[in-house]
Amino acid sequence: MPVRNTEIADSFDRLADLLEIEGANPFRVRAYRNAARTIRSYGKSMSDLVKSDTDLSKLPNIGKDLAGKIKTLVETGKLPLLEKVERHTPAALSELMKIKGLGPKRVRALYRKLDIKSVDDLKHAIYSGKIRDLDGFGEKTEQMIKERLKHFSGREQRTKLMDADQIVKPLLEYLKQKKGIKDIIVAGSYRRRKETIGDLDILVTASKGATIINHFTRYGEIEEIISKGKTRSTVLLRSGLSVDLRVVPQVS
Repeated sequence: MPVRNTEIADSFDRLADLLEIEGANPFRVRAYRNAARTIRSYGKSMSDLVKSDTDLSKLPNIGKDLAGKIKTLVETGKLPLLEKVERHTPAALSELMKIKGLGPKRVRALYRKLDIKSVDDLKHAIYSGKIRDLDGFGEKTEQMIKERLKHFSGREQRTKLMDADQIVKPLLEYLKQKKGIKDIIVAGSYRRRKETIGDLDILVTASKGATIINHFTRYGEIEEIISKGKTRSTVLLRSGLSVDLRVVPQVS
């Protein structure tokens, strides 16, 4: 049976989750996430493209290395790098990252300090009162996780568009306070006005990327800074929504 696009994308997403938990280079993690988005939404089957010897590296967000991994997955049904990472970082940890409020740093702390490897482990630790004593958690965070576990279904947590509107508006207003920004665009499923969104992708044009990123990461509603570079940053808001901001050079 041919390997479906969703299966390939899921493998890349799981690999990105585990690498992020390990503290891997954020650009490497983002590359797998971007590739997963491309594959999941692509109109043609990756299996068919591989069979026709199509150059997959020409697809958006897919370079030679990722093209090779897609071909391996199609031909063998396996992703060796994912299997390697899973040997020292349990794959079940990626499930924990679907819970709003649990970014990679917190999942890593739960795993390393309390040996939490699953949602069941997390529930036991919550009701045993063990989590509040971890650095960076406390009773407030413990209660937040407990409430979100009540509604956790095991699927990716998505935000209703009407709720996202209430989150996006003040964030954009905050970003516009910084001088030097020419344009701000909210892309992805939010821009397409889908009923629900998984995360926010914001594109900013400005002459000085680092100053914009610094301003962005000081936003008062940020729960956790997942990654921060000179032109790109990903954060988790207190609402549980993940936001990726990218700054591109301003064209005169």
